[in-house]
Amino acid sequence: MARSRAPKAAAIAGAIARILGLGASVVLLANLIYESVNWGKTLGFSVAVAVIALVVDGSELMGILDSTRTIPRVPPSCVIFGDLLVLCLAIPSIFVILRSNRDEDPVEEPYPWDNTDALSVAVTYALCALRFLLLIWSCAVCCIVIRQPRRPDSRSTPADSTSELRDVPPVG
Repeated sequence: MARSRAPKAAAIAGAIARILGLGASVVLLANLIYESVNWGKTLGFSVAVAVIALVVDGSELMGILDSTRTIPRVPPSCVIFGDLLVLCLAIPSIFVILRSNRDEDPVEEPYPWDNTDALSVAVTYALCALRFLLLIWSCAVCCIVIRQPRRPDSRSTPADSTSELRDVPPVG
């Protein structure tokens, strides 16, 4: 009979943070596509940031939520690199979004895309803040993994406190 398994609180917190990151990336991507379709703005750099963030968060989330352990987790050092890459690309992306209106002729009235630009900048700020927190989280996990001795019977993926599942007695 199979034992029921439940993720630790750290894995749940990590999954919630990655889901928030996925949501922010989807909102940013949808807003940038909206700007591109309606006003012909090409913000490819910002789109690339949103797509890379989707890939990083999606791969980590799949490893966290897989209770069968058939999907291997990405090593913590690679997650750190992914989070750092997204953070380093998202900061200049803010300036790209703000700078995208500088080529237009000065008009007395506000541009029709001012609100969508403001949303893009706000979501990119949120993405940067969340990415910074996830980077700190990933560094802490990496330090925990480095300090843990390797078990001879462990799988090919390193032991990770956020992915370890604890046994829970069956209900009933």
